[in-house]
Amino acid sequence: MNQPLSVNEAQVRYSQRPLSGNARVEMGWSIAQDDDGPLLAGFAKWDGDESPYKTLNYDEVMIVLEGTFGFQLESGERFEGGPETTLRIPKNTAVKYFGSKAKVFFVITPPGE
Repeated sequence: MNQPLSVNEAQVRYSQRPLSGNARVEMGWSIAQDDDGPLLAGFAKWDGDESPYKTLNYDEVMIVLEGTFGFQLESGERFEGGPETTLRIPKNTAVKYFGSKAKVFFVITPPGE
C-alpha cells in the first residue's frame, strides 16, 4: 500500500484543476492514483462558472461539504445540492460541473477500469 490509512484534509495539497472553464477550481488528492486500492478520493473547491462538458471514464460519488455544487447532463437535467448532499455520476456520462463557494469530497473508481 502506497498511501497512509488516514489522511486529514489539512494534509492534502491543492492545485488548480485544468479544463474548468472560467471557474476557480482547486483539487487535492487524499487517495491518489499511485495507491494500489480500488478507489481514489480527494477534495475539490469550486467557485464560479460552469466547466465544459466531459465524459467520465470513471464512476464518481461526491459529498458536498460547503456551499452549493452540482452537475448538468447533456440533456439539460441538473443535479445540485448543499451541505450533506450526496451526488453520483455513472461512468461514461457526459457532464459539466458548477458550484458556488463549494467544497466537495469525491471518490472515483480508477479511470479506464
